[in-house]
Amino acid sequence: MGVIVLFLSFFVFIFVGSPIALALGGSALIYIVLFANVSPLIVMQQILASVNTYTLLAVPFFIMAGALMETGGISKRIVSFCQALVGHFTGGLALVVVLASVFFAAMTGSGVAACAAVGGIMIPMMVKNGYHSDFACALQATSGIFGPLIPPSIVMVLYAVYANQSVSTMLMAGVGPGLMQAAMVCILAVWICHRRGYAGVGSFSMKRLLKEFGSSFWALLAPVIILGGIYSGICTATEASGVACFYSILVGLFIYKEMNWKTMLECLGKAMKSTGNIMLIVGASGAFSWVLTRERIASKLANTLLSITSSEVLFLIVVMLILLFLGCFIDSVPITTIMTPILAPIAMEYGVSLVHLGGIMVSATCIGLITPPMGLNLFMAAQVGNRPIHAVIGAIKPFILVTVIGLVLVAFIPPITTFLPGLL
Repeated sequence: MGVIVLFLSFFVFIFVGSPIALALGGSALIYIVLFANVSPLIVMQQILASVNTYTLLAVPFFIMAGALMETGGISKRIVSFCQALVGHFTGGLALVVVLASVFFAAMTGSGVAACAAVGGIMIPMMVKNGYHSDFACALQATSGIFGPLIPPSIVMVLYAVYANQSVSTMLMAGVGPGLMQAAMVCILAVWICHRRGYAGVGSFSMKRLLKEFGSSFWALLAPVIILGGIYSGICTATEASGVACFYSILVGLFIYKEMNWKTMLECLGKAMKSTGNIMLIVGASGAFSWVLTRERIASKLANTLLSITSSEVLFLIVVMLILLFLGCFIDSVPITTIMTPILAPIAMEYGVSLVHLGGIMVSATCIGLITPPMGLNLFMAAQVGNRPIHAVIGAIKPFILVTVIGLVLVAFIPPITTFLPGLL
């Protein structure tokens, strides 16, 4: 009965429009008051305990780094370099959107940030060059899902904490699924552009490419410094996030000079607000997870599933369906913090690697960024492109289909996720 009340109150909070942190913490509090013989103060204790982790310092630093890169002119130069590289192909501007989003993802780890930073430049440019505005918005929204996959991924850091895995290993686990999804989106985008007659912009010029490379050199160096520091062993993922912030400030203030002290402080203020929202969700998830642990939800579900079937394939199908459904209503951060403590023990019972499970979970929750009714990237792209959300939903259906196909490949071809971590 307690579990039913817990989940029922959670979804009631969600559907009446409460913040996700309130839904998590409030439902946990209701359960404790009604069914647990402990003080309600345990909710606050679990919230504090959940965020009091050194590894989680990477989250605010990477959020801050992404905001500084967007303000400091790094995103603009990356877009210019990508345009010089692939803009002349058929559907070249569509390729620029995907490629620039991949670069931006490799620096910030945030899908919505990539959608806003790249989309603010590329959506008006695509419309100006004859691309349908709904297609441009749908493509940009989809390209933003690479942020939580390609390292440094905020969601992967959270998964690593909750699944008790190495952060460096899980960051590397996102590379294969992220690049594969990017390649599939590119193929679909070029095919649509070819059918609609969207030609490239300008012609290829090595002189222009080298000029843009020189201009964007410091921007392109950012992911090399961040990821190189992690995988060379020079610094941990948490330390690399601090280096990313320091580097972004140096480039924005003293090299590109597109950021001054005032704009930097404003930028940091916005990043702190975003960090507060995420960490409040993480803390409330801790209280919710404490209730799930107390009720032994994971072991009960594992026993139920194992009594029905011992098939690993069926288990993976159930996991994907659950995550895709939740992604329609909840953001990737709370899904990861809620479901990882439940699914990780069950996955081990089925012999599924937790690294592989992480690739599946993050890939599935990323798709939730573009699925209605709650897709954050969907709303961001529609807002940037000044289009009604229902029009963009119609244009994004083929991209949802191709990303779901990519998710199935990630689930049933484990080396896509596990090959690179296995080299560490």
